Amino acid sequence: MSDSTKSSSISQSHEESAVASKAFVKNWKTTAIGITLSFTGFVAFSPSTFGGEQAPLVQVSRYITSGGLAALGICSKDFNITGGNREQ
Repeated sequence: MSDSTKSSSISQSHEESAVASKAFVKNWKTTAIGITLSFTGFVAFSPSTFGGEQAPLVQVSRYITSGGLAALGICSKDFNITGGNREQ
């Protein structure tokens, strides 16, 4: 690999990491909801690990999971990624 190819791939990797970190910070609500849904989904789909079907933690996790999915849809719409409402 030549030096110019190495330097361009290194700069491209730095640009990609910068874009990823900006996306993480800009979309913090979506990220937080996703992490919460990961945990509550695990609890809801394996209730025997957390005290059975009627355990309070399992019941709350099911509630959070169902509401969290709706919140995720609303939060992701905030950024209007399709650009459909933007006037040119």
